[in-house]
Amino acid sequence: MVENLENLLNRIQKEGVEKAEKEAARIIEKAREESAQIIKDSEAKAKANFEMAEQEAKTFTEHSIKTIELAGRDLIITIGNKIESLLQDIVFHSVGEALSPETMTQMMIKLVSAYKEKGFSDARIDMLLSPEDQKTVIKLFMGKYREIFREGIEITADEHITRGFKMSCKSDHVVHDFTQESIAEALCFFLKPHLAPIIHRVANSLVQED
Repeated sequence: MVENLENLLNRIQKEGVEKAEKEAARIIEKAREESAQIIKDSEAKAKANFEMAEQEAKTFTEHSIKTIELAGRDLIITIGNKIESLLQDIVFHSVGEALSPETMTQMMIKLVSAYKEKGFSDARIDMLLSPEDQKTVIKLFMGKYREIFREGIEITADEHITRGFKMSCKSDHVVHDFTQESIAEALCFFLKPHLAPIIHRVANSLVQED
């Protein structure tokens, strides 16, 4: 009886150990599978994150390049506008300084002579000047070019003219505009094509300084 009980206990113990070993093996295997899946999932997630980061970096680089290109274009436009404005101011003031009453008088004499050489009619020639220049120019005409002045030249004041003059021969419908604004505008028109290299040099120098 005692022997049977001992055999029963040994069997129960053996079965318990075997069951425990099987359970432990199952748990270990499950842990291995879960660990492998976690590693696999982590690698996949890391790969996805890397690809996303790589795409974001590419997008950021492209955006940065476009931003720099736009900033460079805006810089050139801004510099161009400032240089063009500066050119207009310089030309305008230079023309104003050059159009002295003496210079205008010489220009008028040459135009009147050219009128006659080209066979224009003898109709009255109208000269329009600023009120400030009118008196001085009339004095010059009367003092040095009295004969020409008597040939049908009328010099009148125009408050809209600051410097320079307009000359017209109504019968032949000819008008010459030698005002400060018109001469400056014409000069700027011819000078503008030469501004591009200057603008690019200035823009490049500013970029290199940065």
